[in-house]
Amino acid sequence: MRYDNIIWDFDGTLFDTYPAMCRDLQAVMEGLGVHASMEDLLARFTVSRETVLTWCGEQAGMAAQEVDKIYRAWVTEHGQPEAHPFPHVRSILERFQAAGGRNFVFTHRSGSVHDYLAGADLTKYFTDVVSAGTTYARKPAPAGNLHIIETHGLDKARTLAVGDRELDVLAAKNAGIHACLVDPALPETAADYRIRDLSELDALLGLE
Repeated sequence: MRYDNIIWDFDGTLFDTYPAMCRDLQAVMEGLGVHASMEDLLARFTVSRETVLTWCGEQAGMAAQEVDKIYRAWVTEHGQPEAHPFPHVRSILERFQAAGGRNFVFTHRSGSVHDYLAGADLTKYFTDVVSAGTTYARKPAPAGNLHIIETHGLDKARTLAVGDRELDVLAAKNAGIHACLVDPALPETAADYRIRDLSELDALLGLE
């Protein structure tokens, strides 16, 4: 195989969480007296959480941090939204592991990432799952990736990061590893590879 290790992003890469998060944020904005379309929210969520919260704050006339606080309270009250893995996720994780590869996750998401993985019976495919929380600087900072690399003694030349946003790509490049972007539409990227969906990883990884 071309790589021995993959550091995966979670939201928008392994699990299709953006639509449900946008619906929750849309409900929050309605409660603030502002109508925000799914298109407007999704376009900004797929850049970064900070981007969408800043925009929502501007629409509501309040700080992004205040919108975030209300949004978090909404999720606490209503529960994490239902979300499922993208097509091909289980297959690629299983086959990469079976071939001797190791899967890792570095995500901005809180501990709920463990609930999603367990609910889909995917936990067994991961060597480690690291959430940024307040411990690691958020992407594009390389801190989370570097923690995984150093903790598990990964060879940077044999490690690939896979994500759906440019900040995932930049976090990988800043950590000195290769990056694969799962997004056919982004006009410019620093990624080493770009794929349309995870089915294209087979050829990239050299999996049979």
